[in-house]
Amino acid sequence: MTEHFTQQRIDELRECFNLYSDNGFVNSSSQLRCILRSLGYAPTQQKISEHYRRHRKQPIDFAVFLQIAAAEQQAGDPLVEVIKALRGLDREGRQSISARELTNVLASVGERMSLPEIDTVLDQVAVNGIVPHQKLIQLISRPAAQF
Repeated sequence: MTEHFTQQRIDELRECFNLYSDNGFVNSSSQLRCILRSLGYAPTQQKISEHYRRHRKQPIDFAVFLQIAAAEQQAGDPLVEVIKALRGLDREGRQSISARELTNVLASVGERMSLPEIDTVLDQVAVNGIVPHQKLIQLISRPAAQF
């Protein structure tokens, strides 16, 4: 795994893993997701389930966790993916999306959001039924504790 991470990063991964694991093992997909998110990765629930299934739902030790973290690191930056998606939806080059269209996307694509969750997002970024890309990106970029 040293080809994927510096020794300093391995130490950071180990520290976080040891903090959130049970006696050196991850015993559930939710525990795995929590650790990965604490390290700055943004795995979907589907991706976490795949990782966990791949290891036959056995407790995950640090060596296996390093493999999972390496796969997540190679997945790319989710914010870049959001920006690309917004550009693809912006057919008229307005740098914005209608609240209705954003609602449809968030409720039906990827890790779907509930209508109350979508309403919370729209309350923060929509202006007269329009969501400027920049406001949405700023919201997404904030640490989760600030939502």
